[in-house]
Amino acid sequence: MSRLICFLITLCMYIQPVFANEQKRISEIKVHSTSELAEENAQLYLKKYQNTVFTHRQEQAISADLQLALQAVGYYNFESELTYSSQAQSLNITLSLAPALRWQSVEVQIMGEGGKDPELSLLLDSLPIKKGEQIRHDLYSVAKNQIESALLERGYFDFVWVQSTLEIRRTVKQGTAKLIVDSGARYQFGEMKLSGTSKAAHFITELAPFRPHTKYDAKLLSDFSLALNETPYFASVKVYPLLKSRTAGQVPIRVEVTDKPANSFEVGGGYSTDLGAKFRGKWNKPWVNDFGHSFNTDLNISQRKQDVSATYTIPVEDPNTDVLRVLGGYQLQDDLTDGVKVTAWNVQLQRQWVLKSHWVRTAFIKREHERSEQTGLILDTEMLLPGVSYAKKQSQGGMTPYWGSEQLFTIEVAHESLISSTSLTKVHWKQAWLRSFQERHLMILKAELGAVIAKDFDKTPLNLRFFAGGDQSIRGFAFQSISPKGEQGELLGAKYLVTASSEYNYQFLPNWRAAVFVDLGTATNDFEEKWAVGAGFGVRYITPIGPVRVDHAWGLSKPSRSTRLSIVIGPEI
Repeated sequence: MSRLICFLITLCMYIQPVFANEQKRISEIKVHSTSELAEENAQLYLKKYQNTVFTHRQEQAISADLQLALQAVGYYNFESELTYSSQAQSLNITLSLAPALRWQSVEVQIMGEGGKDPELSLLLDSLPIKKGEQIRHDLYSVAKNQIESALLERGYFDFVWVQSTLEIRRTVKQGTAKLIVDSGARYQFGEMKLSGTSKAAHFITELAPFRPHTKYDAKLLSDFSLALNETPYFASVKVYPLLKSRTAGQVPIRVEVTDKPANSFEVGGGYSTDLGAKFRGKWNKPWVNDFGHSFNTDLNISQRKQDVSATYTIPVEDPNTDVLRVLGGYQLQDDLTDGVKVTAWNVQLQRQWVLKSHWVRTAFIKREHERSEQTGLILDTEMLLPGVSYAKKQSQGGMTPYWGSEQLFTIEVAHESLISSTSLTKVHWKQAWLRSFQERHLMILKAELGAVIAKDFDKTPLNLRFFAGGDQSIRGFAFQSISPKGEQGELLGAKYLVTASSEYNYQFLPNWRAAVFVDLGTATNDFEEKWAVGAGFGVRYITPIGPVRVDHAWGLSKPSRSTRLSIVIGPEI
């Protein structure tokens, strides 16, 4: 009997702490301090104790980690009070902090060849630790890592730390940091080694922004990789230094490329309210001959518009920045503009350069023929049009950009004595801006201006005249429905174009945005007509191929103020 009593007493002693501990589960940890930095770092260090049991041993571990957290941001002298709330299952920590310790001295030095490298000198001036500032262990580590990364990027692969110390002197409430490194010699680019075989091997060598014995710079390797990826020849590119094979002050470079297939085909489809259901087919031949010529064709078929085009590209010097193109195409539009049927063919020769300012300059001469029919009126024209365009597009965010700008300026001319129906000059300018702020807000602004000065405007082809209205112009109006009209109501096209658009998006769910917008403008010969104004709202569903944009717009300047629904797939710019 006495043994049974002893057993029950012992069992109760073990069970009681378990029940007590279950009542002291930590669901939340709150840190209270006069320093926001101390609070944040303490919360970060103590996060691992959430959803654990608060015991005496756990309290000691929390106090030890709290000390590490505060010392890491310069608070070496402090008092803390830990209280547990059973009702809220929260641990409250109140801190009383003495002034943070500061750097008494910060000594950073690069010995050897790197000490004379201007890029490394700039880095030392921008390190995140300075004399007199609050001691932070994380920033000390950041500074050390920045030095190491910069040395490797500049080719100092044999660097050695002479001294890297962080010393705390509690008596004087100060600390010292020493980061002294011997850079060793800077390596040079060595032999370029190509893995496997590639038809574009000579382009790989030509595109390299460095030669053997050039001082090593990781940025040049990055630029080289980017340049190879931008060519039409490679499906994959990998460029890296062979550090283990470095010798005699040189490091060889390995280039691994996979050529694109000899022929590739793409098919796709979609829908827009302007064109109806759409089908697209594309054939690419990235390598026609040993000179790097390439060829591609596009076929686009929709309910109201069909066209086929082909492009033959010839690299002049750099296949990314200097090319010749020969283009040809045929187009049929059936009632795309109300009551108008258009057939046209064209042939074009282009020379395209990518300038150092990232503008794309294109000089061209095109020969085109167009036949249009509407309401019994037939217009048969031919033109020879030399011209030049400048374009620049920048964006961040891929197919769903959060920042971007797009600019396009084109001027083209014709003279009736050179295979042209009339003499004319056409100028066209487009501008778009996209900006986001506070993550959820997006603003899109667009503007477009154009003018045609013709000796005989009645002989100007419809594709050189201006129209407005549609999903990409003034929403709330049918595609190209804004234009001067003839006696029977036929759309004639205009000499001048002015449009502007303002749109605001608000992201209310991860893949959903709400939009409101206002569009206005005119296509006119004399600016006497009332300007068209459209406004409305819509939703945006974010997909990997860009947002699906659904808009409901009112034509506010129309007498009926009728509405139109539009659906567009793809980036805003």
